[in-house]
Amino acid sequence: MEQLFVRWPGRRVLLADVHESPEGHGIGYGMMLMRMRRVLVAGQRLRAQVFFVPSRKALNTAVTRLECDDPIIIAPGSWTARGLLALWYVAAPFRAGHPWLWAQRSIAQALVGPFYRTVERSTWLPRRVRRFVMHRGQVYRRLKRTVRAYTARSRVHWEGVYRDEMRASIGAAGHVREEAAPIRLRLPADREEQVARAAVLLGIDPAAPIVTVHVRESGYRSASALRQRSWDDLRNARIATYLPAFRALVKRGYTVVRLGDPTMTPVQMRGVVDLATSPARSQWLEVWCTMRSEFLIGCDSGPSWLAVLVGVPVLTVNAVHFRDLSRPADRIICKLARDRATGATLTVSEMLTGDFLRVGFKTDRFECVDNTADDIRRAVLDMIDVVRGRERRSSWQSRFNRRLRAVEREGLAGHSALEGVAIMGRARGTLSRTFAKRYFVSRARLSAPL
Repeated sequence: MEQLFVRWPGRRVLLADVHESPEGHGIGYGMMLMRMRRVLVAGQRLRAQVFFVPSRKALNTAVTRLECDDPIIIAPGSWTARGLLALWYVAAPFRAGHPWLWAQRSIAQALVGPFYRTVERSTWLPRRVRRFVMHRGQVYRRLKRTVRAYTARSRVHWEGVYRDEMRASIGAAGHVREEAAPIRLRLPADREEQVARAAVLLGIDPAAPIVTVHVRESGYRSASALRQRSWDDLRNARIATYLPAFRALVKRGYTVVRLGDPTMTPVQMRGVVDLATSPARSQWLEVWCTMRSEFLIGCDSGPSWLAVLVGVPVLTVNAVHFRDLSRPADRIICKLARDRATGATLTVSEMLTGDFLRVGFKTDRFECVDNTADDIRRAVLDMIDVVRGRERRSSWQSRFNRRLRAVEREGLAGHSALEGVAIMGRARGTLSRTFAKRYFVSRARLSAPL
């Protein structure tokens, strides 16, 4: 992520491009939201205003137009924003503090970048052809080295700015906050009124409790011109296994709002608003519904990070790695692993060992076992207790968190079913209570009644 920190008397502004990768193409929705979160926290700590640089590759423009008081987000389209955008482009060679490296990267991208991006994202070229071109091409390897060098330089430069500014803050004030205050985002007032009216027309009562849901399917990446990676299907789930949980929520007075994209399997059920396949779907409406949720039922995909960004608790279902659990109210239930050779299903404690984490689902040794409809329903009922302050953590949940800390101490946090356990800070969230009791224990008790 490229950024620029501007200081002048009485004002500081942090400019950031959260939409593009170092190679110059678009990134996934979840990565964009994680970048936004980091920029907002940095702006808050540095006491700087934030400006999100617009991009034609943006997957969602509504979230970067939200408002905030700490830090202040500069609205695009204003005269200040136009001036900052001009400064962003003028200062491009100096953003990473190394103009010559920036020039090398720009030349390499201009000469061969479009060709290799086309090959990499192609849906009609055979996989073997793509791999041969991408991994055997000397020019491509040189391009990647240049891009990686520039990305590393940009990161080091930013970390140096951040470190120096924080030291200056400590010197002036005598202390620095240990943790950033919550980021409180809101819709612009005119959008709030417009979206609230649209929600009522869809049958969403603003006074009733809402639970938003996102169940990942494969159509999104193709529809967004993002290449489907070999392991993306592991993150998918079947919407049918969520229906008993939906019925349990509706029975308890909730409105369930299903998020996603029009390529998803439609859902028709009383009390469920399938916003994903609705003609009324909009980016603003998705953000509005998420912000008003008691919690979001998500998976390893972008909408879960939207909930994190706006401060809504997340129940992650069918997870394939133990990612951000830094917030106390977040809960997770994961896909289990079955050994193809023995037919044995691993417990969660066995999945949090080097034998599994170093292999995961990246080879044919283990197969993914999706969460059952009953697992999901029970986790949702447990989550109601969490957000309403009725949960009492069990010993199994505590053992799970101790095991996560051990994973970090053992140097295994860089390994997982996919790209990494990705434990961000101290794990304050945990496994869902019933799921922990049933699946954290030894294999001998795996199928024991609850």
